[in-house]
Amino acid sequence: MPRHPNGPPSTIPTENVPAGDEPDASLPAIPDLDNPVIELTEDECWDLLIGTMLGRLAVSVADKPELYPVNFLAHDRRILIRTMQGTKLVSMAINNKVALEADGRSLHSVWSVVVKGTVRELTTEAEITTAEQLSLRSWTASVKTTYVEITPSRITGRRIALADEFKLER
Repeated sequence: MPRHPNGPPSTIPTENVPAGDEPDASLPAIPDLDNPVIELTEDECWDLLIGTMLGRLAVSVADKPELYPVNFLAHDRRILIRTMQGTKLVSMAINNKVALEADGRSLHSVWSVVVKGTVRELTTEAEITTAEQLSLRSWTASVKTTYVEITPSRITGRRIALADEFKLER
């Protein structure tokens, strides 16, 4: 069974499973009491990001980190954010090293994905036209006319088992 250097197996074990009853290999491993934290593969991280629209953008200027809630779109292994002129955009122009974190929950676990990389403003007419054709819409009433793109240098994620009292019933 494949193992990540920093954690338990990333796929569902298939040993001792009767023939024909093997789990789908594409299903992510589910954390449990024996393996409460599971490191996600890069593909699993992207699958989660593609299904998510809200995250937190971390920027840092002059050793002063800031977090901003953002809605985003994961597309072609990049992160697209629509923003407006202001502190966040200025911060990204001063220091283009950023991180984006997104998380969610299922019935029995929570997950978190962190993307670290460089950000740049989309400036050419072709880039902006392409970005406008994607399904990234602002959730807020403010007008956001600037697109920025994070090119990841590293993406990591974890799925963590919930304590029994926090598990949801179907």
